[in-house]
Amino acid sequence: MKLSQLRTFLETVRRGGFAEAARSMGVSQPAVTRQIQRLESELGVRLLRRAEGPVTPTPAGNQVQLFAEHVLAEHEALMERLRPFHDGVGGTLRIAASTTPGEFLAPRLLVLFAQRYPDVTSILDVTDSQRVIDALAEGKCDAGFTGFAPQRPHLSVERVAADEIVLIAPAAHRLAKRRRIKIDDLDGETLIAREAGSGTMESVKRSLHEAGLELPTMRTAMQLGTSNAVLQAVRAGLGLGFVTAQALDGELHDHHGVRTLSIAGVSLVRDLYMIYRSDRLDVPVVRAFVEFIKRWAESGRD
Repeated sequence: MKLSQLRTFLETVRRGGFAEAARSMGVSQPAVTRQIQRLESELGVRLLRRAEGPVTPTPAGNQVQLFAEHVLAEHEALMERLRPFHDGVGGTLRIAASTTPGEFLAPRLLVLFAQRYPDVTSILDVTDSQRVIDALAEGKCDAGFTGFAPQRPHLSVERVAADEIVLIAPAAHRLAKRRRIKIDDLDGETLIAREAGSGTMESVKRSLHEAGLELPTMRTAMQLGTSNAVLQAVRAGLGLGFVTAQALDGELHDHHGVRTLSIAGVSLVRDLYMIYRSDRLDVPVVRAFVEFIKRWAESGRD
């Protein structure tokens, strides 16, 4: 039984439904459902009535509600009493990051953090943006990095870096010689897309929308999970793709079989964010990491 499961159960009871609890916690409804199901499976009893109308606790659920309220209150009090005894920073730090910051930003920051706090063991999970948010809300990680700022209750957001997204084409493609294209030039082209939930593609769509544009009809040849995978597919001549400029690593323009194209009237520079739960700042390693990243972002130093 995990504290995150008890928190999710209490929020579901208080809000009267899974969807309402999910909105309050800033996670997806399936994430709430999974937490409740795991708790019921572990305890071997049904905790909630799922009939029409508000979700209500069963008699067993009433007992778990009392237990959860007591345990969480005691946990909070214990953490407060232990605060004076934390002279150093150590332990395990769990970080979740979407693919672009997970490949190109978070590893560098964790190396710097480890140099400052050698007694900390860091674990990095690279996934899509929505799963980063869910992991934070469910208490499965201590902080996260994504390419967009979620507007969710209980989650704090700090801008930490900028990232440029570029459109790349095979060097032999008909558009490759033009460097700068109009959005309509992409009509009917083949796209090597990122996976559903990708912050890269969401940022592209948002930037186009802000410029009063949208992607024309393109044939999606495949969906890939990383910028590096998209780069390899484009290099093989399979289509066009959007990637972080960091994935090119010196391969700008016609180097190594790909060329970059800019879209007239559109800026594809986005911000990268650190996300964390303020109620986790009582944990010394989490507080130290958040403060370290804030200082790094403010100074702009590597």
